[in-house]
Amino acid sequence: MLQDTTEFVYQRSAPDSIGYTKNVNSGRDKEGRWRQHKLCGVMMHASLAVTLEGLPLDLTAARFWSRAQFKGLLALKRKVNQTRVPIETKESIRWLENMRGSTALLGGDPARIVHVGDRENDIYEFYCATQELGTHFVVRTCVDRLAGDGKHTVSAEMAEVTVEGQHQFEIADGSRVKLALKYKRIGVLPPIGKARRYPPLSLTLIHAIEIDPPEGRKPIDWKLLTDLPVGTAAEAIEKMAWYAMRWKIELFFKILKSGFNAEKLKLRAAERLVNLIAIFCILGWRIFWLTMLNRTRPNDDPGSALTATEIVIIDRIAARAGRMTTAAPSISSYLTEIARLGGYLGRRHDPPPGNMIMWRGWSRLMDIQLGVELAAEPLVGN
Repeated sequence: MLQDTTEFVYQRSAPDSIGYTKNVNSGRDKEGRWRQHKLCGVMMHASLAVTLEGLPLDLTAARFWSRAQFKGLLALKRKVNQTRVPIETKESIRWLENMRGSTALLGGDPARIVHVGDRENDIYEFYCATQELGTHFVVRTCVDRLAGDGKHTVSAEMAEVTVEGQHQFEIADGSRVKLALKYKRIGVLPPIGKARRYPPLSLTLIHAIEIDPPEGRKPIDWKLLTDLPVGTAAEAIEKMAWYAMRWKIELFFKILKSGFNAEKLKLRAAERLVNLIAIFCILGWRIFWLTMLNRTRPNDDPGSALTATEIVIIDRIAARAGRMTTAAPSISSYLTEIARLGGYLGRRHDPPPGNMIMWRGWSRLMDIQLGVELAAEPLVGN
């Protein structure tokens, strides 16, 4: 279960009708002070369910909001200890609400669900809530919490742990990366201001740091926190692979923004924007699902993902081009034909089509289907 937040930014003459997402720096004034302006837009926090193979199953939760004026917010943060503020009064409560809503929606055994989040999800209340529900998590941590007897921190305890294994893999530029792995079960304490409300937890910390990184690039340095036990290097690598799956939700957001152009909408009210983006979420999930279905389950029956009308149209398109000659083509053959409508060449050594290609192909297929339906209706006057 992948969680993350994104923002949809707009330019409006009356931005108050939509709201704001955040303050950004826009250069320095003559005295050298940073000038700031507010971004008009809508925030969305989403939860995406995926299988271990990376197949997106559904969007299980989505929350939208925008902010009012930011005046005095930074000054308030300097005066108030944020660790003492109840989670129910913070925007970060969204992580707990999405986790609870997604767990309830899926039903069944909550222990089969693993909630994955980035460093913004490093929230002690979140960890306690997952244990109450009997579900699990893997989160990249950024807070050096108190551990053990409270006289040292998690990082101090991990510094004494020896390297238990190594992991090698290839990154986007083709180079090989080697990571040193350390892991340990640690007693983690709640923030001092919330010690009476939340109990200590027994959690596993996995620390993966790159060995001999190249010049000009920051070394890979992941610190993952999970409630699941880790006893071998293979189990640590498994949890790292689960966290790496988090990039899937970034791809989902890319479909909404680059495919459906959700940030180019001209609607003037936040409620209308949210309603349309919610529809985009459903359509965007289906595009993402079809893209990954072609990679994870290429031999499935085409009827598992396409309607009878869509199958007939694709059959005719492929037949005109001299393709689709097998007696019982798989779903992969049909999805490749959809990708061809979006510009995919489908050469022998080409990688599988991506989300943007599938989006363009699917849009064209829907236009063709609309034309077929119109052609089947009698014209006025005939």
